[in-house]
Amino acid sequence: MSGNSFNRNPKNDTPNIDIFKGLTILVVDDLEDNLVLITFLLESYGIQVVAASNAKDGLEAIKQSPVDVLISDINMPEEDGYWLIHKIRSLTLPQKKDIPAIAITGHFGNQAREKALFAGFQTFLEKPLNLEQLIVEIAKLLKNSCKSIPA
Repeated sequence: MSGNSFNRNPKNDTPNIDIFKGLTILVVDDLEDNLVLITFLLESYGIQVVAASNAKDGLEAIKQSPVDVLISDINMPEEDGYWLIHKIRSLTLPQKKDIPAIAITGHFGNQAREKALFAGFQTFLEKPLNLEQLIVEIAKLLKNSCKSIPA
C-alpha cells in the first residue's frame, strides 16, 4: 500500500483504532466459533458487532438497523453468502443496499475470489482468517465508502 491512505499505528502497522469508534459491523457465519472470534476481535477495536448465524437473520439485521460493514461467510446451509449479498444489493435504500461487504470462505483461488466480487462483495478473504488482514480490509472499505475517517 503506498502513501498514507489512512492513519496507521506505526508500532504494529495496523489501522489507527480511532477510525472504528462508533461503527456497527454485521458478521454472518454459521459456525459459532467464527462468530465468537470475529466478534471478540472487532469489539477489541471499539466496534459494535451484530452477529447472525445464517443469511436470513443477517438480512433481517440489515433491514432493522444501520450497519456500516458486512462480513459474511459464503458457505452456509440453506441460503448462502451469495444469496445474502444478492438480497442486500436488491434493497431500495442506498444506505442498506450499498453497504461495503467482505466475503469469507474456505474456498481458495482466483475463481472463488472472482465469483465473490462479481456477486457484489468488495473484497474476499480466505479461511482461516488472518485477523490483522481483516482489520486492514475493513479500514480500506471504510475509506473507499467515504466514511468519516480522521486525516
